Amino acid sequence: MKRVLVIAHREELIYQAAGHAKRAGLAAGIEMGSMRCKAEPVAVATVQTLVAKIRCKYCGGECCPDCSDQGFHYRMERFDPFHFGAVIVDEGHHATAKTYRRVLKYFQRNPELKVLLVTATPHRSDKIGLWNVVNSVAYDMTLKAAIDDGWLCPILQRFVQVNGLDLSKVKTKAGGDLADGDLERHFLGDTDEAEERMLHAIAKPTIEEARGRPTLVFAAGVEHAEKLTAAFGSYDGVRPECVLGKTDKVKRREIIDRYKTGETNVLIGCGCFTEGFDAPATEVVAIARPTKSLSLYLQMIGRGTRPLPGTVDGIADEVAARLKAITESRKPSCVVLDFVGNSGVHKLVSVADCLAGEEINDNDLSDAITEAKEAGEAVDMEALLEKAKQAREAKEAAEKERRLLSTQHTATRCEYTASDVDLFRGDPLDLVADYVAMPGKASEAQVRFLVKLGVAPETAMECSKNQAGSIISKIKGQTGSDYVLTGGKHRGKKIKDTPRTYQDWILTTDAMGAAEHVRKHRA
Repeated sequence: MKRVLVIAHREELIYQAAGHAKRAGLAAGIEMGSMRCKAEPVAVATVQTLVAKIRCKYCGGECCPDCSDQGFHYRMERFDPFHFGAVIVDEGHHATAKTYRRVLKYFQRNPELKVLLVTATPHRSDKIGLWNVVNSVAYDMTLKAAIDDGWLCPILQRFVQVNGLDLSKVKTKAGGDLADGDLERHFLGDTDEAEERMLHAIAKPTIEEARGRPTLVFAAGVEHAEKLTAAFGSYDGVRPECVLGKTDKVKRREIIDRYKTGETNVLIGCGCFTEGFDAPATEVVAIARPTKSLSLYLQMIGRGTRPLPGTVDGIADEVAARLKAITESRKPSCVVLDFVGNSGVHKLVSVADCLAGEEINDNDLSDAITEAKEAGEAVDMEALLEKAKQAREAKEAAEKERRLLSTQHTATRCEYTASDVDLFRGDPLDLVADYVAMPGKASEAQVRFLVKLGVAPETAMECSKNQAGSIISKIKGQTGSDYVLTGGKHRGKKIKDTPRTYQDWILTTDAMGAAEHVRKHRA
């Protein structure tokens, strides 16, 4: 049996993968930093470790054939690609990065190797397609499908209006999302008084909604996260802690462990929990970092949608049983709080966008979000979307029926009056005589002359002024056989297409000044 290599880019993901392997009864070795894999059936490594450069032991960095004259080896070269049957990339949407591609290229020296990318957010903000590294989608499940099938907890959404929060002027960064620094500045306000008010406008509703349940808060920036931690800590019974990018690894692990055991009930962070964070006990997700990115939003709310361990395990083929197990568990749903203000032209993502799917009617989505905002409490967005859809379809059906009845009524009225009106009585229209030139169209004189030259009235009236002039010039410029007669019973015909007797008459009378052209035609 060949080995399996699991690659990730965060330390937390490495330990999680090793843990999953061991719970499945497989020995797992970790290749990271000073840790080395041996011959375990599952090897788990960070991509940073695999592409780390190690000085060539044969030439000491002076370059030799063994190191391809580079002076170094990549650490991944410790592994023989032919010993592995599969490479799994966790958070696989990162696999288009140069480091991942270098690793995959090395292991794909084995032509029988299978590569599997696993990700909850396959849409990249830079629009680079994952087809660059894999050639097919093995399996795809939307958030809505995962909830409906009983693999994830249902989501309730609550919008919290923050007075004074004006996001309409927040700049947009490359990639299309709100600029981090500018966003944080708007969440902190312009004065100390505004800052204090806005911090508690987030802390107080979150605490009231959570009622002691494990809560994860996404802040708009580092300073915002630190000040929110202080604001939450001012309330009785709330035990908040904060994790930032600069937090020491050991301390970070200790803080997260306290959150998982319940010692800490509010965990606040900035850009730290979107990946590599597994805490199924999380019941409330407070998003104090609005976003225009669907991928980022899915990552944030995904931290709270996982059922408690053991809830749906072992119920692989029974959807109803899984749904019932979640409903009756200590975590029947997850609540997402979105803190909003005046967003202006920015289209901020909400739970509704994640559940709606590509086929949703934009009006249904807007109506559902409006009703959710007016509710002032956590609501079932999926139910509101369905309600909006049914209301729209009922309105459309009523309008269709009204138009049908109106048409039937008109038809009935015409039936009584038709016998008294002869629609075919009267003189035919003279299209040329009644023609009125519109701006840019051929003039009345041009149309009349074009008709004299044999152009159909409908065609003449469709010409622009320039087109009419060009046609007239072209036809008038014809000589001899191709000269077009402008009068007589053969008006509009070329001389060559008229009877010889008619040509004799023209020569005798010089009608229409065409005698010279007849003579040329006969010459």
